[in-house]
Amino acid sequence: MFRTAAIFLALTSALLAREFDPRRDVFSFSNDTVFNYNVDAAGKLHVKGRKEKPAGPTHCCFLFTRSAMQFWKFARFEPRQPRLSEEEYRKRIVALFKINPWENREERIVFPGYPDLWSFSQHHEKTIRGNLGSWLLTYLRVGNWRTMNPVIRWRQRSIAERLFAQVSRGEIRAMYLARLPHMNHVVLAYHAERLADGGMRFRAYDANSAGKSVRLDYVAKSNLFDFEKCFYWPGGELRGMPVYDRPLH
Repeated sequence: MFRTAAIFLALTSALLAREFDPRRDVFSFSNDTVFNYNVDAAGKLHVKGRKEKPAGPTHCCFLFTRSAMQFWKFARFEPRQPRLSEEEYRKRIVALFKINPWENREERIVFPGYPDLWSFSQHHEKTIRGNLGSWLLTYLRVGNWRTMNPVIRWRQRSIAERLFAQVSRGEIRAMYLARLPHMNHVVLAYHAERLADGGMRFRAYDANSAGKSVRLDYVAKSNLFDFEKCFYWPGGELRGMPVYDRPLH
């Protein structure tokens, strides 16, 4: 009897578990860019200043990624419960954002009245944006020095293998992508698979493109990561480094 009950509970837990979804578990609005980017037919990136002021938040890819992790790990949405006042939601958002993203805890902060982060952020964008924190401090993070460290290139395979193991267990992990001067970005990896050539393919949430899944590969031949072409990046190889997985990272 006890064995049957244990099997039932295990099956129930497996059914309830779900994979991170960039159309549900992220913000419905995007981080905006300070510059205008254009990739021409030859694959060359052109960067120009913007004449018009960006409509949304800028410089916030670190903040968006960190906060999406915090919602995924430490929040629970209860769509059948009645909605709260804006002030009460603000208090819960502030409490959530104070939790270090690398922590492990069972207790979750409840956000009633909504099924997921996407729908919640559609109604409370201003409150969320107002409590994300300072984008300037993300540029001064201690872990940013790694972008100039040649040792990181040598360790790309071990970084990729560790990322693969974590994501395969159902975890999500923030990855700092760098190729200066034009790439200084963070994405959130949530899915992984092996490639026939010995590489690895990850799917990730990109704060610059709300609701879209992007590709991040580890290329075994060059021992570097490869990020797909998008409006601000021509596609190609760069360094990948984990962030928000421990203090000082």
